[in-house]
Amino acid sequence: MSVCRVVSRAWVTAILMVLGACTDPPKGQDTSDGGTSSSAACQVLETLRTRCSGCHGATPTAGAPMALTSLDDLRRPSQRDAAQTTAQRCLARMRDTALPMPPAPAPAGTPDEVASLSAWIEAGMPACAQSDGGSGGPVGSPNLIPQEELFACQGATSDAPTRLRRINRWQWTRNVGGSVTRGWTGFSFYDNPLDPNPRSPYGTYAADDTVDESMVEIILPIVDEYGATWAGPYTGSNRLDLLREDRSLRCMWEQAQPSAACIRNYLATLLERGVLYRPARADELDRLATFTQSVLAQEASDGGADARTHSLSRVVTAASLTAGALFREELGKPLGNSGRVELGEWELAQQLAYALGDRAPGAVPTWRWPDTSAPSIGHYGDIANAARDGGIRSPEVVGSLIAQHTGGIDATRFDLVQDFGEEERPRRGEYWLSDGVANFFRQWLGYTEVEAIFKERPEATSAYDDGELSGYRAQAAAWENLLTGYYGYESTLIQQMDDFVARAVVNDTAVLETLLTSRRFFLAATQDSGFDGNATRYTGQPYGTTAEIAATNTARWRTLPDKERAGVLTHPAWLASHGGNFEDDPSAVHRGKWVRENLLCGYVPPLSEVRVMAQVGPHAPNKNARARLEDATGKAECQGCHSLMNPLGYPFEIYNHAGYLRTRDHASDGGWMAPTGQVTLNNLPDPGLNGPVRDAVELSEKLAASGYVKRCFIRHAFRYFMGRDENRSDACTLARMEQAYDQHNGSFKALLSALMTSDTWTTRRQPAQGE
Repeated sequence: MSVCRVVSRAWVTAILMVLGACTDPPKGQDTSDGGTSSSAACQVLETLRTRCSGCHGATPTAGAPMALTSLDDLRRPSQRDAAQTTAQRCLARMRDTALPMPPAPAPAGTPDEVASLSAWIEAGMPACAQSDGGSGGPVGSPNLIPQEELFACQGATSDAPTRLRRINRWQWTRNVGGSVTRGWTGFSFYDNPLDPNPRSPYGTYAADDTVDESMVEIILPIVDEYGATWAGPYTGSNRLDLLREDRSLRCMWEQAQPSAACIRNYLATLLERGVLYRPARADELDRLATFTQSVLAQEASDGGADARTHSLSRVVTAASLTAGALFREELGKPLGNSGRVELGEWELAQQLAYALGDRAPGAVPTWRWPDTSAPSIGHYGDIANAARDGGIRSPEVVGSLIAQHTGGIDATRFDLVQDFGEEERPRRGEYWLSDGVANFFRQWLGYTEVEAIFKERPEATSAYDDGELSGYRAQAAAWENLLTGYYGYESTLIQQMDDFVARAVVNDTAVLETLLTSRRFFLAATQDSGFDGNATRYTGQPYGTTAEIAATNTARWRTLPDKERAGVLTHPAWLASHGGNFEDDPSAVHRGKWVRENLLCGYVPPLSEVRVMAQVGPHAPNKNARARLEDATGKAECQGCHSLMNPLGYPFEIYNHAGYLRTRDHASDGGWMAPTGQVTLNNLPDPGLNGPVRDAVELSEKLAASGYVKRCFIRHAFRYFMGRDENRSDACTLARMEQAYDQHNGSFKALLSALMTSDTWTTRRQPAQGE
């Protein structure tokens, strides 16, 4: 698919054609099985999914002796006869009329299914080219690769190919939208359509993402405003300091007929500091210079006092819609005959700056009274300088940049200067994280969803539930203020979780354990918060406190009771994001599914594979959430999936749908009983996690002590910062990340440094034909 299609506005189409924007980038789809492809393997995989998963799921049911969820399961020795593989044993069973597979009354295997399994075995049991990492699992399911194989370094080199990555919504807004004020509300991260594919697990994934006509139509008004900011130091909505400081650029708006040298100097600065974020290549600069001269030649006929501003806006708009502006390269240069390429200095700089800060290296600072958002060298200007002098290839330099830019402590919260005013910034915690790092934890934990999930009576079943239904009651007003911060300038639930996470990461010791067990939470002040009244008075209740909290950071950091809260999984922002609309909704399913997939790296089949009604029964006064869920999912056909989720979610039933601590729960006689999160866990991938669990607090503590959970955390960090799924060829890098984390006492910075100085980060495989 082309990067851009025909746009309805003829002048935009002409601009793009002149600048060569409409080019087809090479496909960037990773093929983790090294190009091996077998239609028989894919047919076998489909048979497993449609015919076997009902009993041989990740947790076998109906007496099935083993899981058959991937081609790897078929490659292992048979439990009945170690001289055979499981696949050979399955083939024999499928041909056995007396003891068939599948067993009666299920229909017997079809001749095509038998033939494809036989052909696959004879071919040496290759991977399906459409599966993940050779594991034989469904596309996009790296969790089906056995975790121990991903951390067994056998000297393999990452097989990820070269690619072009389209920038995402946040990155584009940070580069362009941050220079534009759109109305009295300021710019918004929702002012552009550069969302990643909805099937992508993280916003950093960009496999085959492109730009179409509808996207360009939405971008146009924003880049038009962005263009005006480059037309002089006092044009456009906000001022770019660079245009005031660099006198060599003034000729472009002060001279009636700028010279060719003036034009090229201006365009070179524009492309490096405001569009491409790397030095422009000669052909790129030549095309834009030719277009600029044609625009300036038309200027007299355009007329008007702002003719030059209009002309330069057209130039900047055109440049901002080129492939180089919307896509960043990971193409590199060949490393001899090794079949690999080495990323260039600016490719490495962009990769590092986007990973740490979701912003390009050297992006021009913007002005927000009374501050500018960065020094004159630009945002991450030191990373840009490292590209210029070659230091970006030094592991020591990269490690220093990571240490500097991951996060820190700053009571003024200057990191928020572009987004928030002087009234709001001091109400945040003193710990900060760079945008890229903060967005990893937001997306991995998924706690920003709290804004979008309606809660019916958020205080229901808690100590603050007085039975009132009015929408004007104090608890409802306080909850709304925790979502929007409308009254006063205190932080929202999402921001409070941001500050909680930042404290753990900045301290950089036992980061995962701290995230899962810390009792130090950052709350909103209830005194001197800017407003009096219900909206601010009860914002501590979701955390279980009615304490008066002064408007100081010392007072806002609260140590909560160790039997009530422990880490991010007990934070109201996480609980509410993974909870339902009503207090007796099956929130346990959502919370358990998240733990299974994001802390245990397990696979839960998607709803598209569910063949029964996935819905709990009606509300009833004698049924709590657990009872409704057990009634709905207790059947054998449901347990293949729900046995993976429900037990891990039940410990969280000590909290309601909004994250309030319950003091009572529905009893079977229609009255009330004490809430319980008790459950006995079994068949977990880490045997140390099996056994009775009292509640979510104890579960969090057990998860924090698990080496299996730590490895899953490392895998998710790899996915986010590399922007793709891990596979077996990444084993050495994953093992190196784990080693760095362990040797540095659980340091997240050390983990990032191990990744961002590895061959996986700095080199790529040359693409195979057709990639």
